[in-house]
Amino acid sequence: MHPIKITICGGGNGAQTLLAIAAQNVGCAVDVYAPFADEAGRLRAGIAAHDGLEVRGAVQAQAQPRRVSADPAEVIPGSELVVLVVPAFAHEAILRQIAPFLDRDAWVGAIPARGGFDYCAAKVLQEQQRADVGLFGLQTLPWACRITEYGQVVQVLGVKEAVDAASRPAGRIGQLAPLLAQMLGLAVDPASGFLALTLANTGQLIHPGIMYGLFADWDGAALQTAPLFYQGLNEAGARTLADLSDDVQRIRARLGGIQDLAAVRPLKDWLLRSYGDAIADPSSLRSAFVTNRAYAGLKAPVREVAPGRFVPDFAARYLAEDVPFGLAASRAIAALSGVQTPAIDRVIAWAGERLGKDYLGRDAGRTRIPQQYGLDSLERLLTFADEKTA
Repeated sequence: MHPIKITICGGGNGAQTLLAIAAQNVGCAVDVYAPFADEAGRLRAGIAAHDGLEVRGAVQAQAQPRRVSADPAEVIPGSELVVLVVPAFAHEAILRQIAPFLDRDAWVGAIPARGGFDYCAAKVLQEQQRADVGLFGLQTLPWACRITEYGQVVQVLGVKEAVDAASRPAGRIGQLAPLLAQMLGLAVDPASGFLALTLANTGQLIHPGIMYGLFADWDGAALQTAPLFYQGLNEAGARTLADLSDDVQRIRARLGGIQDLAAVRPLKDWLLRSYGDAIADPSSLRSAFVTNRAYAGLKAPVREVAPGRFVPDFAARYLAEDVPFGLAASRAIAALSGVQTPAIDRVIAWAGERLGKDYLGRDAGRTRIPQQYGLDSLERLLTFADEKTA
């Protein structure tokens, strides 16, 4: 299965990593749709200066895109596979921009999908009368990666051994998984559907959970340095992560007799499956994080408020994306299922306070929960999840 063309939407860490790896692994034309600010121009300039985009570290690749553009009409047509590698808050806008230019029977998806991607994407495609387009998503970004020089070099610190993927219609993921595996250069395991993928989103647990562990008791005093993020995980933070994971496992237990939720693994099981030998000490959840070489040296998000003085950056994606487009969706599914989620509620409430939002109340409409898309009962949610056509 060799696509005519792949188009990657985005210009950040993951998008640039995927660009070089996909172009090298699949050997087809790869275009880039970069609509934000001056991303397209910066990418073109960086790629030209370096004679291609280079990935270094745990993966090595170098490739040239065929075209980089901020105009969807220039890069979307002819694409068999269109991949959104952008923050979840940008999914809907980009889907609306590209929908008129998608080929019949094209696949459009997100890496990572984050919670409720299928609700949002199905709504947009229905409004645009694009029932001929399939949807897919990956549970997580396959790499821990950081741009070193924009448009020129990306450093990959670690690679997951396998990632889960889902499609809508759900039964078609088996057809698409081999191409995704070839494109990414790693194992892609089909999940039963997007409901499993939403609940199996480990970013919603790890990122807000570690932020809570690091900064729930922060007193407002400036920090002298950015603390290590994963390697700075303490016992209290590990307990929060375990509690969040337990909440999701209760949802799995409630719905497991109705839906195939095998992809919704306990957090420690997912971590060991994803990173394997990269983890030096797998004896506990905390040790599995702090001894994972794929996470080595990664810092918590901070803002410099004075020379050498920092404060936590609560507006970074670890809260601003992974709560409204992650934990909130899982909590909403729990509510429809009659499952209590005390740890999820606590972390959502804390994150909302830090972001000036009430995601459990007045700002629920700013989240990607199923109720926002008319899926306001368990019956409707499961009917949507079992839909046989896109």
